[in-house]
Amino acid sequence: MPTGVILIIVIIVLLLLAAGLVAVLVYSAALRTAYRIFSRPAPRPPYDKSPLTIDQNTIYGRGQNWFYSNRMNVLDWQMTAFDGIKLYAYYLPAEKKETRNVVILLHGYNEAPSVMAAYAQLHMQKHDCHILIPHLRGHGMSEGKFVGYGLFDSQDIVMWMQYLETRLGPDLEIVLHGRSMGAATAIMTAGSGIAPNTLTGIIADSSFDALDLLIAYLYKRDHRFFVRPFLTLVSSIVLKRFGFPIEKDSPVSIAANIRVPVLLFHGTEDSLVPSSMSENVYDRVRSPKRICLIEGAKHCCAYNDAPEKYSSEIDRFRDSISDNEWQRLIGKA
Repeated sequence: MPTGVILIIVIIVLLLLAAGLVAVLVYSAALRTAYRIFSRPAPRPPYDKSPLTIDQNTIYGRGQNWFYSNRMNVLDWQMTAFDGIKLYAYYLPAEKKETRNVVILLHGYNEAPSVMAAYAQLHMQKHDCHILIPHLRGHGMSEGKFVGYGLFDSQDIVMWMQYLETRLGPDLEIVLHGRSMGAATAIMTAGSGIAPNTLTGIIADSSFDALDLLIAYLYKRDHRFFVRPFLTLVSSIVLKRFGFPIEKDSPVSIAANIRVPVLLFHGTEDSLVPSSMSENVYDRVRSPKRICLIEGAKHCCAYNDAPEKYSSEIDRFRDSISDNEWQRLIGKA
């Protein structure tokens, strides 16, 4: 065989081996990305306990300290989700047991449900209401091997709302208040078309507009490049391994279905979830809406950095939610 032909064959073999190696490396990277994003971020603890240390330099830390200082007054509820896993929640009854107002607080990714205690204080001090803080699937005491990112969680929240009706009665007025992943969950719940009529409004702090866009943004931010086929590969792995369709986890795509007032918060210096994502959701919402951008605030820091403004916006929202005055408040703050 001529030397030239042998050389060509060797080159082709080397190219095929190199291509195979690249394919293996790309698939391995996509597999690691899929598991890093969707696997439960921390093992389920054997029992619920206070963190060993709580940073009380933030409003959220002081809220957590208040929560665990009053832990004996908090009830633990549980139910079974649509796919059979056990879900848990904290329930704080209102001072007036006959009140029909309920606020469901939804935490973010890899957060303890008790981080929402600061928001519970805010609502309970200003407006007499019952508080429910679900442990979202894959978090806290709730079961689940993977994270729901609002898509599966929205189904869980509908069930929690129905559960509240069985415990407290059918004539409730429920407000959803979430941050980050919890904010996306609130939007997905309100836009799902299956939320009970007891839902009267949502407050979404630092929500993403679509999970695939967020993953692409974060990957490009951290690695300085992003190739769309890579996300397609990650999506196919997630669908096969977790049964999770990433492309359907899109609050912005169903925001137009929302039929209750919406209040959005976002920090302008949020490097994890850009404030433009909340603005995209705001632009799609057709119901009464208002967006409040907190100048200089980072991810989920709006309440800590501007507590008076945050509180006053919620006061106006709660006071006007069933009033024609809400129409006057529509717009950007």
